[in-house]
Amino acid sequence: MRLISIIMLFVISSATFGTPAVAEAPAIGSVPVNLATNISSAFSSDLPTGSGQSLLPHLQCIFADMKRDFTVQVMPWRRAYQDVKSNRIDGFFTAIPMRQVDPYAVLSAPLVLENWYWFWRSDTIAPESWREGYRLGSILGSQQETWLGETGYTVDMSANNLPQLIKLLQGKRIDVILADREHFIRAAKELKLNPDNFQSRFFRYVPLGVYFNEQFLNNNPAFLSSFNTTINQCATGHFAVSDYEKQQIRELLHRKIERWKRLPKLNELLHAQNAKTKRLSKNEILERDKKWRIAFQANDFAYPIKLIDQELSAQLREIKKQSLDVITEIIVTDARGLNLAISDMTSDYWQGDEEKFTGAYDKPASTLYFGDINYDESTKRFQIHISVPLYTEENFEPLGVMVFGVDVEKILSQAQ
Repeated sequence: MRLISIIMLFVISSATFGTPAVAEAPAIGSVPVNLATNISSAFSSDLPTGSGQSLLPHLQCIFADMKRDFTVQVMPWRRAYQDVKSNRIDGFFTAIPMRQVDPYAVLSAPLVLENWYWFWRSDTIAPESWREGYRLGSILGSQQETWLGETGYTVDMSANNLPQLIKLLQGKRIDVILADREHFIRAAKELKLNPDNFQSRFFRYVPLGVYFNEQFLNNNPAFLSSFNTTINQCATGHFAVSDYEKQQIRELLHRKIERWKRLPKLNELLHAQNAKTKRLSKNEILERDKKWRIAFQANDFAYPIKLIDQELSAQLREIKKQSLDVITEIIVTDARGLNLAISDMTSDYWQGDEEKFTGAYDKPASTLYFGDINYDESTKRFQIHISVPLYTEENFEPLGVMVFGVDVEKILSQAQ
């Protein structure tokens, strides 16, 4: 599981089993927001242990910043769904998007990003789809079980936790498991099994958030926007691809990127722009960037178009088109981090103060710098930026950076 902020999904002492757990939120005096979560654990049928009622530090931070009190009750998912629907509670977490809940509740921005893979035994030939003819297993009450049921899969056998489920898979009582990859690896190691003895295939990223009921949001119209904004302010980590996934992506894109780095006239254009922009002061760069941003917000691209090379931008658009939506955007910058060419209009002109530039510029020629995963709520897509340094071929002088926006789900789906 990728944690944008949460070190543990929740930590409640075993003494609270079966009873409401009240969050230690600040006593601010507002009407508390009543939330629920369930008691299942991916690793154990017992509740995790802790001192007293230690609850989610991320939610505590969010509600403290919003100056709101909150409480948390422990209950099964099905009861949580019904209690939100009947307005007995204000929300529940962490939850995947669910059609059955959407009519009466709204999901927040992601708190957690899970990375779902199919896992099966090495003696099983994997089909294109696991829908028919294969016995599926899931953790009772898990997000995977909810999703499988909603999308028409038949769950043949359930277990209390992931180690039990892996034993069922190893014992050939089921054929396949859908699970978060990090969870599966941890559970297999707890059983002293080598995770590499199982085959796997990337399926999808799954954002998990808090479902708030419609009546609560209608009574508190500014709440959800404030909550979503504060999620990032309280974050202690970021969504990121794993080392395993980086290697998969590297194997799929490395040769293509090496070819794209040698586009005709690219070096010539970079030399020419660097000769012009090296004389720009920081204030001049910021002024250009300000004008670009204003134009972008106004959908008036007359000014930005003057600053980019049209022929090279057309080549970048063609690369993007041929990638069949794997590549979402391409940017070429000069040595100052200023746009030389773009496949799509960017929100800013200067990339020089961003990691997608600083993480690659003047780094070893073989560098592929991976940015964090960004989740676009409007398109439901997960994108990463991969940056590579650009050099002259003759004397290895740094010229700029080429940045690729990549649909991470699409690219990982090709790694089979």
